[in-house]
Amino acid sequence: MQPSHYQIFMMKEIKNVNKKSLAKITALIYGLVGFITALVVAVSTIANIMLKRDFKGSVILVTLFNVGAGLLLGVLTALVTALIGWLMGYITAGIYNWFARKTGGVKVELAEVAEAEKEEERKEENNQQLV
Repeated sequence: MQPSHYQIFMMKEIKNVNKKSLAKITALIYGLVGFITALVVAVSTIANIMLKRDFKGSVILVTLFNVGAGLLLGVLTALVTALIGWLMGYITAGIYNWFARKTGGVKVELAEVAEAEKEEERKEENNQQLV
């Protein structure tokens, strides 16, 4: 019996990484992580202040102030970490490209999926859309 699909394996080499492309993706990842981290810090600070009750004034005003400060901190942290991420991605791609020219790039094995399998996947997607 023959399998319903065939795969053709090809070895490819990554010789060059687009610096701006890697920098953009890295900036998005760093920015998102920075924003989430800043929000966690802001929420934990609010909880700490409210549980210790070491403040003067209204709980609502103190909470609103800390939420505003937390959001501002989140946005600023996201921007700063995104900038750092962009620089790191750009520098990393430059270093990779330099080494790839000298020693060769990373070798990756890719599989080409046979047309029959692609057709099966299309049929499955169409069936799912109908349901």
